[in-house]
Amino acid sequence: MDLPAALHRQLSSAAQTDPGAILLQPGARCLVRPGTDAPRMGDVPWLPVAVLHQRDWRQPLAQLLQAELGHSPRFAPQDTVIWADAQVPAPHWLDRPGEAPQRLQFWHLGLQVHAWMAMQVCQPTPISRAALRVCEWRLGCPLPPALRDDWLHLGVQDWAEGLVAAAWEGQAPGRDWAAIGPVQGVFPGVMDIVAMADPQDAATLRVGIADLVAFGDDLGNGKLWCFSRTDGAVWYLDHDSAPLLTRVFDDVGDDLDALALMALCTAQATAQGRDDGDAQAEAWLSARWGPAMVRKWMY
Repeated sequence: MDLPAALHRQLSSAAQTDPGAILLQPGARCLVRPGTDAPRMGDVPWLPVAVLHQRDWRQPLAQLLQAELGHSPRFAPQDTVIWADAQVPAPHWLDRPGEAPQRLQFWHLGLQVHAWMAMQVCQPTPISRAALRVCEWRLGCPLPPALRDDWLHLGVQDWAEGLVAAAWEGQAPGRDWAAIGPVQGVFPGVMDIVAMADPQDAATLRVGIADLVAFGDDLGNGKLWCFSRTDGAVWYLDHDSAPLLTRVFDDVGDDLDALALMALCTAQATAQGRDDGDAQAEAWLSARWGPAMVRKWMY
């Protein structure tokens, strides 16, 4: 199902608060086309019909549109930078295991201090439920709950490590390197690396890679954070040094916890005029997950 480009921009705007008013305005239209056809000039892809079939259309239309296409109001954008140097929060972990609302608050705090270091305001960009359904439909598997919660309430954020986009911007999976997707699609060259391994290791790597979805880019250097379709565990794909694949976290929430902690360490060091933020973060991470994992990630 396609929408006119202008209507799609209105619906996709971060400031959008009433999708029903946009879609039900006079003159608004949508066009259903076969998936093998290209969009008509001036139109852009919106929602697959298969995703629309997943919804319960018996509820009032305005209510359905708000639930599926609206943006979470949980975290409002900031108007100003919120802390003086002395007010920057100290590094800390949440009590384990963290409940989902507590974890969201912790990740939001990480985003706030990351924005503070850049002298910017924190601007969450939540993703609609419909967009997440499209993402899962294209991947052919559910998103890990922590990643889904993060994108639903906070959006795709560029921290020290960047989360890739949740959508393909109209392209087919595997044709947009900056978007979430199967590892072979996001990084086709990985199979050249696998081909250089001995046959037994190569067979194991092929099975492992087929199970992984890339959702993050480590410092923009092409090393990837991936989650397993099977159990949601997080794997680190390192194309520069062996091993190629390393299991690093039990779930994506651990990864987001680590990013928030790193931001807190760096922000406090900056606020206090110190340059040991990275070393502080490394010590915190090593205490929780061990120095071997941290060395693989950091070095």
